[in-house]
Amino acid sequence: MEHPDMHDVIQLYQSMFGPLTSGQRDKLYQAYDEGMSPFVIGCAVLRAKQEQRQKTKSGRLKRISFNYIWAIIEDWLVHGLLDEQRFRGYWDDMQRRLTQGGGKSHGKTDLQKTRADFQYSNPEPPPKGFFSFLDD
Repeated sequence: MEHPDMHDVIQLYQSMFGPLTSGQRDKLYQAYDEGMSPFVIGCAVLRAKQEQRQKTKSGRLKRISFNYIWAIIEDWLVHGLLDEQRFRGYWDDMQRRLTQGGGKSHGKTDLQKTRADFQYSNPEPPPKGFFSFLDD
């Protein structure tokens, strides 16, 4: 039986990239079973679509495979980005770095950073819709 929020994630994926195979669906549920929230899994799908759009705008067509999205999910699992609060802290930090340094990090290199380098704060209460920011 599908979890209601995971159903939203599956619909999001299919609306952006096409049908999922049963094996791909099982992998998404595997991430969910490992503690990753449906919100963060959905954000991995949106991040892949964002990458595809950026490449297309620069004149290079980029085909996004499920394995690309799965690699994003695995990376976020390794770094402990399991819930909305941690994801928003990570995302805000990345956006701040991009706007302040033109995409280049200052100080430590990415290989020298540890989990302690990211500061997380309490998020605002979640909006009523699961992916409400898409409604804007």
